[in-house]
Amino acid sequence: MQRKLISSAARNLYRCQKSIQYIVCLSCAFIALFISLLPALAHAEDKLLFAGFAFSGNYENRNELYPYSVRVEQFKDDNGQPLLNKVFIQKLKLRPKEDGRLSTELGRLGQGSQVTVAFALTYENIEYVELRDQIVMYLRLNFNVLAFDRKTKQLIAAYPVRLRFSEIVRDRLTDAELLDLFKTIYLTNDLGINPFDLWIDKFACLKLRDLYNKHLQVKHVELEPEALAKLSDEHLSPKAFVNLVANELETSIATNNNVPIVPWSPGEAVGRVMAMRFADGNAFNLNLPVADYEVDFAVRAFRGTSVEEPSSWQKIYRVLGTLKIRDVKAASYILNENIYNTQIITLAKKYNPKIEDWPQYRKTTFELLDETSKQFSGVDPRWLKASASRAGEAEGAFREASKIFDQLK
Repeated sequence: MQRKLISSAARNLYRCQKSIQYIVCLSCAFIALFISLLPALAHAEDKLLFAGFAFSGNYENRNELYPYSVRVEQFKDDNGQPLLNKVFIQKLKLRPKEDGRLSTELGRLGQGSQVTVAFALTYENIEYVELRDQIVMYLRLNFNVLAFDRKTKQLIAAYPVRLRFSEIVRDRLTDAELLDLFKTIYLTNDLGINPFDLWIDKFACLKLRDLYNKHLQVKHVELEPEALAKLSDEHLSPKAFVNLVANELETSIATNNNVPIVPWSPGEAVGRVMAMRFADGNAFNLNLPVADYEVDFAVRAFRGTSVEEPSSWQKIYRVLGTLKIRDVKAASYILNENIYNTQIITLAKKYNPKIEDWPQYRKTTFELLDETSKQFSGVDPRWLKASASRAGEAEGAFREASKIFDQLK
């Protein structure tokens, strides 16, 4: 009898242990399932609103700023949807990972995260360079991966992207041919490059936050008298060149150092706002954050000369500038350096080459901006020796300036 009681108790204890194990297993399975779903839940909650294609700057200036992109915007499908947005969304659908980060539910204002991203065009340009019996056409687009709070209309971050396309043409393109070229660039991949692909590539690399503690902005671009005289000789618009330099400078800084930037706003009207106009017809002003650090750049001069050799000519182009970075709160400059870039082109006489000077000065300017901005991610003593007026003595200033870029990320 005692053995039976013990046996019965043992069986009950065993059943109890099995039940506890079963409950524990179910609990572990539930916890494991919940944990496995956390990334997906967080992902769903953290989806960014997608606003599509937008023009930066006052829309009244659109024909001056973006003469061909504005006309491409007018093309719509049978349902009245702008083709720019339609193609953009189609390209996103081909990238499930990036598409999964975005929501097109723009009507959910005030519900959940209001962080919104857009393709914001900042610069458009067509230029030609004549080389011997050939004409080279250059097409340039600058645009931002722009993040903002849709509810407060507050800019969060902007990451610039460049598109460059060139081809040899017989003659300068007509207006209709240029419009067809822009349609092809925006709406197809027939030329092997598309701005929306480049935007998505950049977006894929970014981890956007709701808030950035520090901000940097290209604030002033100036042309000193000697530089202005050269622009006048070339019959070029100082305003257009200033916009070009500002765009190139901010793009170089942001791209080479992987930091967001408060965008230069062409056509900016009043206060710290940036006008935006979207392809779907919406328009509003974005409030820009106050920059903690301001970048100023002055083009001091364009200087060049030619050196004749028995079988060739050497054309020497030099652009001189001054770069400053100002700590706004401290009201002091972290960096204030004179810099320059030199380009030497050798032309063989037997080919009877012809080269226009201004495109080379422009190229030399862009190289100066790009190479200078790289110094904030690692100072190159060789570059200092070749391009900084104080040479090696400027190293300390560049290293000090580089420290602020960690605060911007």
